[in-house]
Amino acid sequence: AKDPWDLPDVSGLSVGVLGGTGPQGRGLAYRLARAGQKVTLGSRDAARAEQAAAELGFGVEGADNAECARRSDIVIVAVPWDGHAKTLQSLREELAGKLVIDCVNPLGFD
Repeated sequence: AKDPWDLPDVSGLSVGVLGGTGPQGRGLAYRLARAGQKVTLGSRDAARAEQAAAELGFGVEGADNAECARRSDIVIVAVPWDGHAKTLQSLREELAGKLVIDCVNPLGFD
């Protein structure tokens, strides 16, 4: 039987976080970067992503969402639900062939 702890080395893969300037995206990016992963924050506003990346440190970079997706091997989607579909549709080409992890949840607290 295969050892469940014999995992592939993914340390060379780059991770992009779409919606990386929000609390969830920043938290994920911080933890991944602190663990040594190469991370790019994505935002609709590249300057905002660059500022958030500088605040996080650990080599995190910032870019607009399209550039973030292009640079990354793995893309985490952490955008607000109301912009989710539109964001993903606009990034179809950039996300093609990437491993996309979507942590967006449409549940509310009514």
